[in-house]
Amino acid sequence: MKKYGNEFKVGLFVILCVAGLVYLTLSTGKVGSKDGYIVYVVFDDVAGLQAKAPVMLNGLEVGKVEEVKPCYDNNMTRIILKLRLNKDAKIRENPVVAIKTLGLMGEKFIQIASSRGENFVRAESTLEGKPYVDLDALTSQGEIIAKEISGLINNINGLTDEVKKLSGNLNLTLEDNKDEISRILGNLEITTKNFEDFSADLKAHPWKLLFKAKEKKPAK
Repeated sequence: MKKYGNEFKVGLFVILCVAGLVYLTLSTGKVGSKDGYIVYVVFDDVAGLQAKAPVMLNGLEVGKVEEVKPCYDNNMTRIILKLRLNKDAKIRENPVVAIKTLGLMGEKFIQIASSRGENFVRAESTLEGKPYVDLDALTSQGEIIAKEISGLINNINGLTDEVKKLSGNLNLTLEDNKDEISRILGNLEITTKNFEDFSADLKAHPWKLLFKAKEKKPAK
């Protein structure tokens, strides 16, 4: 019985692996396929996005970035992307095209949000990309806002301390004039009681008001 050497077995294994990889690649149509159509997208900044980055339509991968190159137009330097999309992937008019980050490795990809619209974007059309939001810029802005909030909190704390001091001074003032305030309040209670008695007396004897008026009438 013929025996095969280890070299032959290793070689056969490598050939089978390569054949399987080629089959999977061709069957999924991810590489080497030029089917589909082209759409261009213009950005001010692509944040390091490179060719072969995925293109997602509402979260579904529908193509790749085929080319990234600068574009010089109207005294402006911009970046234009050439996207190759699957032929069955249709983008409705007025989509939102943005650069997003995928996973912990920070891989960039193109996200196309397209949900409503009667017509579809035609092949070779040029779309306007949404400005890329830099995470560092957001962090810096967040730090500025945090400092402003901290300053506002310090001001509120200072105002609270002032209110506490004012309250303490008011309490001291009330304590120092406690007897005088009690006397004034007592007089007010007596005056109020007199008015109540006078009002009750007038209600019971309204003729007294007329009588008193006649008494105060000056003599001729």
